[in-house]
Amino acid sequence: PELSADGAAFALVAAADVLVYFGELGPLVGAFARLSERGGMLVFSCERVRVDAAPSGWKLTSSGRYAHTKQYVVGVAAAAGYELYSYRKITPRMEGDSPVQGHLFVFRLLGAS
Repeated sequence: PELSADGAAFALVAAADVLVYFGELGPLVGAFARLSERGGMLVFSCERVRVDAAPSGWKLTSSGRYAHTKQYVVGVAAAAGYELYSYRKITPRMEGDSPVQGHLFVFRLLGAS
């Protein structure tokens, strides 16, 4: 994706319950890194799926949203220059009476902006 901030570098990029609408996260996370200052934080949630259910690291679910494995997300972020700062399993929403399993990630950008 082409994201532009007219030369600004951000200290924080946050996306709560947004990345569930993207399968492959590499281009988007890379764009976030290009817009962030060194040491900048990237915080986001996404739905969780087991590795054995999503060999590619992500899967389109019956809800029409994407779920991602922790390993995939950490790998994509690392490729963009981020290190994992904090992680927590969460329940971002209920789907009827059933909790949706999710991740909450906090990454810190290591490289130059």
